[in-house]
Parts: sequence; structure tokens; C-alpha cells
Amino acid sequence: MSLSIVICTYNRSHELALTLQSICTVAAEFEFGDEVIVIDNNSDDDTKVVAESFRERIPLRYLFESKQGLSHARNAGLRFAKNTLLIFFDDDVNVLPGTVTAYRQAAERHSGVGFYGGRISVYWKNGAPKWFRGYELPLINGLVGHYRPPVGSAFPPEKLLPYGANFALNTSHTKVIGEFDSSLGVRGAEIGRGEETDFFLRAINQGVSGMYLDLAEVEHRFQEERFTLSYFYRYGIQKGLSNPNVSCDDWLVKALKQVVLGGVQLLKGRKDHFYQCVINVGLFRGVGIVMRRNRLGS
Repeated sequence: MSLSIVICTYNRSHELALTLQSICTVAAEFEFGDEVIVIDNNSDDDTKVVAESFRERIPLRYLFESKQGLSHARNAGLRFAKNTLLIFFDDDVNVLPGTVTAYRQAAERHSGVGFYGGRISVYWKNGAPKWFRGYELPLINGLVGHYRPPVGSAFPPEKLLPYGANFALNTSHTKVIGEFDSSLGVRGAEIGRGEETDFFLRAINQGVSGMYLDLAEVEHRFQEERFTLSYFYRYGIQKGLSNPNVSCDDWLVKALKQVVLGGVQLLKGRKDHFYQCVINVGLFRGVGIVMRRNRLGS
């Protein structure tokens, strides 16, 4: 079975180069008909030059998508990929040996499965920060990109749905779901969330099954400079905004409780729990925004 690797990118040519370099190191896993598609989502840096510099090393195609937004870029991948097995990698991951093979073999052995989620570990460029005490907090895990459900997990438990940095689709099943919702997800330099979760939930509601693959692993090169109170808070808001059907009448009370709890955690020296509380404050704020929108629209 031939496959298409799709990488969507926006103004991060240096990160893209590292990701493509990692794909070159696993090129021995490619078979005839495989392709790597770089979707340039309206970049104004040297993304095109960087992408095309890899043409002689891997079977690469470069496509420009002028509509700003990760969902638009992913939809371009859905439309232009030649193969039914599509692997989506973020532009800031290291693809590890065996990952391409794991996806191909899963699609060949489990033809009734429509989507797959792969393992994501975190590559700390300068080592994990001192306050980081391990992968025990789900919201922090989501921010840094750590993803490892129990081996053998099957979807749909929502907490196990694949992360956007590393997943695959068998379009012979998922094409009935439609495209990614262009109102969700990252848009340019703005934080955004939820378009892949929305897609997988729609797939499940249509009876399309999914599978977790522990051997399909990438390393997420997390940028430690993101660790600011503003970023944690804005990340939380986007988490709250990503579910338009959420309802929580006492969201403000819950947000204020998280402010108090965060202060307590900070006094205890648990900075990791403090940051999770900051995310929660943003999350409940996002929920409040959704509820206000829903009321105004009703």
C-alpha cells in the first residue's frame, strides 16, 4: 500500500528543514508510489526554497495554500494526495525509525480502520525545565504534545483521540466525513485548537473506527519559550473554544476557583500544577465565550 505524508507549515522553514531531514533518515521505509507533500500555508519566508531542496532525497511535492489556517492546509492535503493512506506530521517533529512502516502495516492488516493515532514523545532542546515533574497533568501534556495512551487502546474514548502532530487517515473510510472544519484550528500565528478532534468525533459518529499505534512515534520539538503565563492562558481559551456544544453556567465561579487553587499551588512550589490552573482559567473563560455566542445566536 502506497502512502502520502502530509506536512502543513507556516513561516517555520528552519523547523520544516529539521522535520524533512528526519524523514530522510527513514527513507529506506518508502515504497514505490509513496510521496511527501509540503503544504505551504501562505508563508512569506523561504519555506518553498527549503522544501524543494529535499526533492532529490525524498519523493517530495510542494503545494501552496493561500487560505490562511491549518484546517485549510490539511484540507489541501486531503484533496491533492495521490494515495488513500495519509499520514499527517506537524512541521516541528522528528519522525523516528519504524513509524512509516507501522502506519503502512496497520493499514494493510486492519483495512476496516479509518484513522490512526501515533505515539508522541517530547524532545526538549535544552532539557525539561526544572519545574516540569513528569507527564502527569493532561493539560500540560496537551500543550507540550506528549501522547501515549495504553498500548492496544481503541477509540472512541475522547481522551484518547489522536493528537494533530502525528496521525493517519484511510480516506476510503473517512471521505464520508467531509473535510476539516476551517473555523477551527491554528490560523497563522494565532493559537487554535480542535479541528482534528472535531474531525475524529464526526468520524466516530459515522461509525468509522480508529486505532492507536505505539510503534508509530515522533518526537515533538517543543519550544520552551512558549512557557509564559500569557501562552498558558491563551492555550486554555482555545481549548474552551474548541467545543461549541459545551455548557457550564458557573464557568466564572470555576475560573475564580482555579485562580485561588493556582495561588495555593504556587505557594507550595508546585509550578507545574500552577500552570495547569492557569490553563484551566483560560479554558473556563473560553467556555464562557462559547456560551455567550450561543445565547446571542439563539
